[in-house]
Amino acid sequence: MKTTMKWVMSVAVAAMSVVGCGGESATAGEPLESVVQELGPNREFYGSDTLKDAMIAASLASSANLNVQGKGSGVGEGCLRDGSAGYCTARQQALAPMSRDFKAPCRTGERSNIIALDAVNAFVNSSNPLTDISLADLRKIYFATDSAGVAVPGSCVSTLTKYRRDDLSGTTDTFKSLVGGGTFCPGVIVVSDGALPAACAGETSATKCIGKLTATDANAIGYSGDSASRTGNKALSVNSIAPSVTNVRKFLTDKANAYPLSRALFLNESTTNTRSTNERILYAYAYSAANKQAFENILVNQGFIACDTTGALKCGGTNNDGKGAGLCQ
Repeated sequence: MKTTMKWVMSVAVAAMSVVGCGGESATAGEPLESVVQELGPNREFYGSDTLKDAMIAASLASSANLNVQGKGSGVGEGCLRDGSAGYCTARQQALAPMSRDFKAPCRTGERSNIIALDAVNAFVNSSNPLTDISLADLRKIYFATDSAGVAVPGSCVSTLTKYRRDDLSGTTDTFKSLVGGGTFCPGVIVVSDGALPAACAGETSATKCIGKLTATDANAIGYSGDSASRTGNKALSVNSIAPSVTNVRKFLTDKANAYPLSRALFLNESTTNTRSTNERILYAYAYSAANKQAFENILVNQGFIACDTTGALKCGGTNNDGKGAGLCQ
């Protein structure tokens, strides 16, 4: 009992040191669930591969000591809901970084928290003379059928080497939804977090891998989030709209004129799942007055886009802090 009490006390002290004097406590704005370890045996924390490096940086900055795994938004959502085979049991997490919103319908206690904006980009090699592509041509390059299951005329004939994220990826969900795709063409190469090809040795995620593949192969095209950008590749304009900061921010204010593959990024939560101490520390860091600008800076440094220039995490919702700004409130 004494050992347990000392452990809880030390964690509480660590949480207080993260938010600083005068900051919010680790339980500010949260339900009072019991504080027990509900993550994997090694503190595994699953969610968006796109956000993986940002979450690693945030965990280090906050001393949350999470073992950030990525694997995809579908895995993160599963860890909040009914589990994800091979990764987590039902309701194992209370937080999940996701590159898409929850899939409807929302469940009791779920809240969609927007933390930044991003563009799903069609990356090609910098030597490729192409600068713009239409949604219709992206659909032809990648998909044999459209979202209604109807064959796409003229599809699957491109000679480009095509790369994509796997089906657990929120980026794939977003790409399919916005492009209007259904079944992928044969020959599209799947890049999965945790099973990267040899050409991506040393890369930390599937997102970074697609960045490398498009930067080193003059005949490649791959879709991924902004953080795949690097020297040697470039993001195409889509429907003659560039994936600029200004055009992506229109996702929140003027969707009709936004870059067509703009999206929000999320730190989604369940307010009813048991919340581990590690998650509480991360949450307190992200949303405390003392540290939320530092959290947003981490996201921006990873290539993502701040929602608003006038303050950190001003991404909508009742209090304009991004909480509940998506589907689930």
